[in-house]
Amino acid sequence: MTPSGQQIKKEEIVLSLYPNSIGFGFAVMTSALTVLNSRVVQVRPISNTHTMKRIREIIDYYEPKIVVLEDCSITGSRKSKRIKKMINTISRYALKKHLKIGTYSRADIRYVFSSFNARTKYEIAQVISENIKNMKYKLMKPRKTSESEKYMAGAFDAVSLGITHFYMDN
Repeated sequence: MTPSGQQIKKEEIVLSLYPNSIGFGFAVMTSALTVLNSRVVQVRPISNTHTMKRIREIIDYYEPKIVVLEDCSITGSRKSKRIKKMINTISRYALKKHLKIGTYSRADIRYVFSSFNARTKYEIAQVISENIKNMKYKLMKPRKTSESEKYMAGAFDAVSLGITHFYMDN
């Protein structure tokens, strides 16, 4: 059910997953502007085995039609070997569950959000928080160059992947 009480067809659910250095961010979406749930899941100790266990639980719970992931196979991707391996493991699990997979690069995300004059991760997060009500309170302050990425960034990364899917898939 949606927050408004409408029944959601399982085939309409898109699950965006964004593995990162602390675990992963995820977003459950039914349209570019409808986020049913988005969170960052911190996994300790950090390992692909523990992370995959949590991701399997989320996939099994939400039963999405499509799993959306970052395409890190392109030249210039700055993803670590562990994250690339994690994304491949998620893809294999999704295929095993007979789910469709959508993959989009950071360049695809920047292209979609360029129409909003958003280029950086923070500018993209601002656009998301301005347009999706339940993301507004999650917006973090801009990070300084000396700081590591903010905790909630993974949730915004997952939502940006989902939005990119809805814009580029249609």
